[in-house]
Amino acid sequence: MFLNRGFVNITGIKQLDDLVNPIRREWVFEVYGDQDPVLRVFHYTMAYRSRSERVYVLFNMEFGGLDTLYLIRLCRILDCRLENIVVSRAFRLSDTVDALESIASISNGLVLVLYPYNYVSRDPLHYSEATWITGLISRVASRNQVLLFNTITKFGERRPEGGSFHHHVVKVITKLSRGKKVITAELVKHPVKQGGFKTIPYTILEHPVRCETRRTLIDWITVENTIKTTVRKN
Repeated sequence: MFLNRGFVNITGIKQLDDLVNPIRREWVFEVYGDQDPVLRVFHYTMAYRSRSERVYVLFNMEFGGLDTLYLIRLCRILDCRLENIVVSRAFRLSDTVDALESIASISNGLVLVLYPYNYVSRDPLHYSEATWITGLISRVASRNQVLLFNTITKFGERRPEGGSFHHHVVKVITKLSRGKKVITAELVKHPVKQGGFKTIPYTILEHPVRCETRRTLIDWITVENTIKTTVRKN
């Protein structure tokens, strides 16, 4: 039976939810594609869903990924509950495995996984490590709703990272592409409907700081050193 037998707010973004509905809770749902729109949808989903349930988040990256400034803005709009968001971070492949095994003991939760295959070897001969991660994702999904936020495969294909087993396990896949004013969402895979497209205005996912004015830590260090050098010369 489909959730509510009709429309379900999976991400809270109407255009994207329209595209992927109907959907079952046990179906693994994935968003992949260009980094910026994927990260924005990830944050929006995390904030939106935290309003009514516990959200377990796994970051597969050494640092970054969680944009607190953006999350705070979304919380003001969506009235999210930060106390409902539980965050784990993996620093290597074994951490990803341990985290997924731990989450597998949870029931009836919502699990968001960012870049699930980030620590899988880039050597094609060792890419079987991806099967290990996919198997754990399937295990977590047997007792929880799982949403994946993925990248395009490093091997130059149009598919998401993870290989053929991953593509089999994930039931609903949507690819995001960045435009100047809109994000294009393409339905790549769905068990009961044909593919299609929806556009999402960037105004819905607007960041409080314009992209061209955002700076990394390296940028700030460079600017600080430049200021100190100028002061010494003067």
